[in-house]
Order: sequence, then structure tokens, then C-alpha cells
Amino acid sequence: MRDRRQLGREVALKDWWRSFFDPLIGEVMFVPKGRQSDREVEQVIRRSRTKAPRSVLDLACGVGRHSLLFAARGFKVTGLDYSKPFLRAARLAARKAGQDIRFVHGDMKNLKRCFAPSEFDMVVSLFNSFGYFGARRDDVKTLKGVYRVLRPGGSFVLNTLNGAGVAKRLKRPNSFGHEPIPNVFVIDAPTYDVRKKQTLSKWTIIDARRAKVRILRRHFRQNVYSHAELKRLMTAVGFEVEATWGTLAGGSFDPRSSWHQTILARKPKR
Repeated sequence: MRDRRQLGREVALKDWWRSFFDPLIGEVMFVPKGRQSDREVEQVIRRSRTKAPRSVLDLACGVGRHSLLFAARGFKVTGLDYSKPFLRAARLAARKAGQDIRFVHGDMKNLKRCFAPSEFDMVVSLFNSFGYFGARRDDVKTLKGVYRVLRPGGSFVLNTLNGAGVAKRLKRPNSFGHEPIPNVFVIDAPTYDVRKKQTLSKWTIIDARRAKVRILRRHFRQNVYSHAELKRLMTAVGFEVEATWGTLAGGSFDPRSSWHQTILARKPKR
């Protein structure tokens, strides 16, 4: 029989997204991506053929790096995230930029609590924030919620991991280190559970920017979908899949080997 500590760790990992997103995590995740954010937003706008001042929901908006860029281009932007520290950072950045963006604290699998049907012209999930829940049926709830809040003819852009690419790259346990910010070091030890179709990543972050070094350890888990499987789920919900590319900035996509898949889908006009 498993002891209480083991059960506690399993429960914590199941809902890891509730407490994972420390401000230091945000720095590690978002600061290195800043230079490519413009290209990512331009790619989404061009491919989706969405024009300002239409409404955009930035799903799992984080600290608002994409939200601010959509707003700067004249879109009416709403950002949703579960992390209160990230939302505080996003609101501060919007105030500094003089932008009127609505940021909402909420759970992406329960969009009905936050938004009305057909409220948005476009929904985007732009930084691998899909598949965080313990049960895969909750990922389907997220897709259904997105479909509900989109207006007929509205577009949905989803960036997430590609199952075949993950299985190929993580065939064996891996570990690597990098320095995303000067004097901040990250050791990432990802594994892939073939049976559960999930990645498990163990991060050790060493922040040596001050005399007192901070060490932060976090684990996170993500459901992974093959390209064909994800398209089937989206089609079953009602979406029409229009295009796929690899990285957000516009890289090519190979369903057999690409690490990321970015899918453009549309809610049909009635």
C-alpha cells in the first residue's frame, strides 16, 4: 500500500498547474521568447486572416507577452490565466504600455464561467499550454469551451506538442542544462510515458543573480497528442481544420518528427 507522502505527491502532480507558475518560472519561460513574439503574432494574424479591431481571447495568456502585441495592433484583447502572479505581471505591463486589456482569472476547462457564447472572433493558445490536466477528457472540455465562446466563422490557433516528435526525441530519458537568463541556470530532465502519452519534466532552477542563491524545483506533466489524434478531437467538437505549421513563428511541420504543432481551425458559419 502506498504511503501518504506518495499519494500526496501524486495528487500534487495531477494538479501541478495550480501552484507551478512562480514568478521565477515566468522569467525562465518568457524572457528568452521576447524577441520572437512579434513574428509569432504576425504569423497568427496573417494565417487566420483576422483583422483589427476584432476581439481576441488569449487563452493561458501568462504574463501577457502576446496579449500586449495583439492590443498594440488594434485588437480588442482579453487574456485568461489561472496564475495570479502571472496576471499581476500582465496587468502591470498593460498599464505601462497604456493598453486597455481585460485580464481574467479562470480555468481554461471551464470557460463557461467566464465568457458568453460567441463572444470572440479569435481564440489563441500560443505557448504550449494545452494538455495540462490529469484527465484527457478535460482537454476535450477545453476544446468545447473554445468552440462555444467563438463566433461563427471565428478562428482558433492552438500551439502544443506533437506526439510523434516527442516520442522520437524522448525515446530515452534525457537531461540538459541551459542559461535562459544571465546567471539563471535550468536543468531539465524530461521523460515520456508511452502508455499514458504524457511528458513529465523535472526542472531545477538555480538563480545566482544575488549573493543568496535561490534553488527552485518544480515538476510538470502534459498530455501529448499525435497530429492526427488532435485533428480528430477538434473535428469531433465541430471545428474545421484549415492549416498546420510547426513553431509559432512559422516553421515547417512534419507529423513524424516535429516537436511542436500549431493548428489553425475555424468554427463554421451557420
